[in-house]
Amino acid sequence: METNRHRTDGEGNLQAEDNYTAHQEDPAPSPEAIKEPNDRPASNTIWVAIVIAIIIASILYLVFIY
Repeated sequence: METNRHRTDGEGNLQAEDNYTAHQEDPAPSPEAIKEPNDRPASNTIWVAIVIAIIIASILYLVFIY
């Protein structure tokens, strides 16, 4: 069964790509890669790590300098 040019099984689950030469004219990413939910964005996590690092560095600076 074909759905949006992607093979699926009887339950509608997408099957792995095995015919790479058929997609040489249109080498677009898979729909799963485009529609993947962004449930843990790195941009939020990196700011938390930066703030914690600044606080620890400030405490160490105050302890060892003063």
